[in-house]
Amino acid sequence: MNNAEQITSKTRSDFIYERLKEDIVNLYYKPGEKLSEAKIAERYGVSRDSTRKGITRLAQEGLLISRPQYGTIVCELSVKQGKDVCDIRLLLETYAVRLAVENIDPSISAKLMEDYQRLWKKLDDDSPETVNAIYDLDDRMHNAIYNACGNEMVPQIIHSYSPIIRRIQVANMMGHNERKRGTMSEMGNIIAALVDRDVKAAEAAMYVHINNIKKTVEKNTD
Repeated sequence: MNNAEQITSKTRSDFIYERLKEDIVNLYYKPGEKLSEAKIAERYGVSRDSTRKGITRLAQEGLLISRPQYGTIVCELSVKQGKDVCDIRLLLETYAVRLAVENIDPSISAKLMEDYQRLWKKLDDDSPETVNAIYDLDDRMHNAIYNACGNEMVPQIIHSYSPIIRRIQVANMMGHNERKRGTMSEMGNIIAALVDRDVKAAEAAMYVHINNIKKTVEKNTD
């Protein structure tokens, strides 16, 4: 679907808000980068007014900073912000996986393992498609855990931090092949524990996974 077709189904300000947000969280626009309203409007095929409205919403969400006489800047991902989000995830996701182990549908955990094994064979491929497949598997694994844990507040809290989490996730693997392989190994341990219904192993594997992300945040944002 091209830009014109997407715009017809929503307001132009909604469209630019969603597209620009996606590009920020996926690090197309880097932390600290100065944005040009004119270039953004041209890139997405919308007016300067619609662009300005989208930027205002993203500034309210803390993804952009608008400075008078200077312009709009993509917010930096600070060490504290990244560590705080990871600490929240350590608490909530180890709790969630502990509950999910006994409740997850075996067909769901089996499908996750099947997809994981297929993806592992492609790990030496550094193409964007392979990296995106890792992001997708990670999202599906965590969402399966949230859905199976039985506590509806867990995904609501985690998803409220989704833009920050996504930026951390992308930074976690961008230019770090060892983290790509490490992330896959960590997910494999979590999924295997779900398949085996091993509560202790699942909790330990989730802790290692999130804690290693936290360590990468500390290293990349210092």
